[in-house]
Formats: sequence, structure tokens, C-alpha cells
Amino acid sequence: MEDPTRAPAAVIVPLFQRNGEWHLLFTHRSENLQHHSNEISFPGGTMEPQDPDLLATALRELFEEVAVPVERVEIIGRLKVWRTISSFFLVVPYVGLLQPDTKFQANPLEVAELLEVPLKELQDPAIFRVEDMVVDQKVIPVYYYQWRSHTIWGLTGRIVKTLLDLLQ
Repeated sequence: MEDPTRAPAAVIVPLFQRNGEWHLLFTHRSENLQHHSNEISFPGGTMEPQDPDLLATALRELFEEVAVPVERVEIIGRLKVWRTISSFFLVVPYVGLLQPDTKFQANPLEVAELLEVPLKELQDPAIFRVEDMVVDQKVIPVYYYQWRSHTIWGLTGRIVKTLLDLLQ
């Protein structure tokens, strides 16, 4: 998984139940952030020197961005590692099952808005589209989910597609 040209990073894919339905928690990133500003993402970020591993990075970022303490998260798996296209990160996504009634509070320095998206809405083909993009002379699919006024795409769209494929 090492790639000296890429900064190691991790995200938590927060899965939780609300009113008997499964949801994913996304952040609408603040426009003041240096990387991926104003985009929809999962809580996460770059590994810092104090992080013993990338799981610790993901859990630290979950707490920093949305105030979910580590003891409220059960890691149930890790998805495929991805390279970002528009920046230089190597991202490890961890799926975290949040305890019932977990409360979220957006850190206004990093998060403009929290999105609690029902899984069944993400599974609706009407909100999904694929576009091909050429990167390094290779054609790759880019997945888009149009949820209300928000477009979930890029690496986050790829992680959502991977998760939904596994759940089917």
C-alpha cells in the first residue's frame, strides 16, 4: 500500500440507523479548506505524526470533524485503498458502525453541513450516473450520486459505489 508519491490518508464511512433505516453520514466540506473544499466527503484526512496507524487517523478525524468519540464506533471492515485523482492522497476507507442515538456536531472550521443520507436513497438508480474520465491515458468510470441539492462524486462516489455493491 506504500506509495512515496502519495500522502497516506483515511476516512470513516459512518453507517448508522435512524428511525429504523440505515444511513451514511457525509460532510459538506468547508470552502476554506486547502484540499477538496466545498465537496461532499466522509469524515477523514491525512495521517499525522501522532497517529499510530491509518485507523487511528480515521477515528481522530471523525472526532475532530463531527464530534463522534471512538467508543461509539465499531469498525466492521476496510474497503479498497484508493488514490485520489485531483490531489496526492492514498486513502484507506474504514466502515464504522455507529452506536444507536449517536449525536453529530459539525466542526465549523472544517464542515459546512452534515448530510444524513438513507442507504435506500443512494440505491435509487434515478440519482446515479457514471461518466468516463481519462486519467494517465486510461479511461476510468466516475460515479455520481445526486442527493437533493448535493452531488456526491469523485473518491467519495467511488467508495459509496464499492459499499453498495458489497451490500447487494
